[in-house]
Amino acid sequence: MERKEFKSKLFSKKIEADDKDYWFYLYADVLYRLKQLTDLNCSCGSCFSDKIHFKNLLDKMESEGHIKPHPKAIKITGQGDCGRRLGPIA
Repeated sequence: MERKEFKSKLFSKKIEADDKDYWFYLYADVLYRLKQLTDLNCSCGSCFSDKIHFKNLLDKMESEGHIKPHPKAIKITGQGDCGRRLGPIA
C-alpha cells in the first residue's frame, strides 16, 4: 500500500504523503468516517460500498504492519480474550 495525500475530514486539512505520522492520521480518519457511516445508518449503495472500502483499508493497513493488530476471536467458541480478565470464569 503506497502513501497518497488525502483530505482528512476529521482534522480538516490535507495530509501529505511524506508526513511522519501519515499512518496514524489515515487510521484515525478511516475510523472517524466508519463511525459517521454507522451513525447515518443509510441503506444506499454508495454508503454500503464506502463501509466495505474503509473496512478493507483497515484490514490492509493491519496486514502490512502499519497499525497494530487487534486480538482475534478464538475459533472454537467465537469469543476472544481482551486480556483484562483476572481469572477463569466460573
